[in-house]
Amino acid sequence: MIKSLYQRYRNNERAKQVLGLFSVNIVGILIGIITSIIITRYLGPKGYGDYQFIQSIFNLAVIIFSFGFFQAGNRALVLNDDKQKAKEYYGAELIITGGLFIIISLFLVLYALFDKNLHQKQLDSFFLFIIPFSWVFLIANYFETLFQADNRIDMLSQVRLYPKIGFLLTAILVYFIFRNLQLNRLAIIWSFYLVTEAIVYLFILFKLNVSFKNIKERINEIWTYNKSFGLNVYMGSIFAVGFDKLTGVLISYYAPNNSGVGFFTLALAFATPLSFIPNTIATTHYKDFSTYKHIPKKLFRITLGLSCSALIGLWLIIGPFIKIFYGIEFSTVINLNFIVSIGVLAFGFGDFFNRYLGANGKGKALRNGAIIVGLAILILSLIFIPLYGEYGAAFSKLVSGFVYMIVMIFYYYNYTHHQVSEN
Repeated sequence: MIKSLYQRYRNNERAKQVLGLFSVNIVGILIGIITSIIITRYLGPKGYGDYQFIQSIFNLAVIIFSFGFFQAGNRALVLNDDKQKAKEYYGAELIITGGLFIIISLFLVLYALFDKNLHQKQLDSFFLFIIPFSWVFLIANYFETLFQADNRIDMLSQVRLYPKIGFLLTAILVYFIFRNLQLNRLAIIWSFYLVTEAIVYLFILFKLNVSFKNIKERINEIWTYNKSFGLNVYMGSIFAVGFDKLTGVLISYYAPNNSGVGFFTLALAFATPLSFIPNTIATTHYKDFSTYKHIPKKLFRITLGLSCSALIGLWLIIGPFIKIFYGIEFSTVINLNFIVSIGVLAFGFGDFFNRYLGANGKGKALRNGAIIVGLAILILSLIFIPLYGEYGAAFSKLVSGFVYMIVMIFYYYNYTHHQVSEN
């Protein structure tokens, strides 16, 4: 039986992609955990919170100022079978990304100059220093979105793994060389982070070998896809993903320091692998989903079984792990993780159905669903974060995860049943 399963795996390209990408995600999480242990020991709760707070702002800005162009390029590549044309789409998207970088930089400069929270926590000057390097956040989104559509799982794996390896090595270097020196620790960590990200992304761009031929025609096509698909997904992302990223930022605005941001972010990081299971399976089947009338039941059952097993496993190990490797000062992460892990798993299954709808061009359904869940996140966050800080953020994640999953299932069944009735 084992031999038979192995033979089926060898002959199934999608199964190999699922296992490969999932393995990369798990290795990436393990590397991220080891890196966070080193960074938290180097920075402490407050410094680590500052580090995560700044990263949350940049990630939020990318979502706000992408304007749907990455999703438009995603749609263009899904419907394309010409390799040369695909290179031209990559080139056109790269030009667009350069324009987005200019816009986002101007906004971030104004934010740093006028935001009182940054000034009160003495992070404004340092924030301005990072802005010229903020293109790494945009290019990460560029790779993540386009490689899915083009089924470049090998390069997607490299984008997800190589920066983490590079940052781990530099974090180890920082900890053992700079820990006894009286330097700005936050600046050192951020400098090494940006350098490793930039090196890896430039390397991937070189390997990608993009083309700038027919650039005007390709940009016009992407613009057309943006009007019919990208903007719909973008509007949804502003509400769903944008408000989700806003959660960490809001914790900072209702606390005297950013330690709560760090606790919540760590709890979320440990729960993130739960979403990788349904997300990875859906991502590797993304192009196939565009030809399926419905999601295969067997595929869903396998995804559900693996995800629930992973949730139970996480609950068993999280307590001892935090106490041993992070110390008692990070014990808040344990209770937060029990709450957010359920919400993360619900979001993962929402993404599972989201991928199917996206592959079939249901941009309006994604937009409407994202708006609903985004409003849920915003309302819950504004109510509970001022009262309970990072615990309020965790509860918001839990409830909004179920809202997202239910909404995506509703649109999925609405679409598939409509197809059946037409036939």
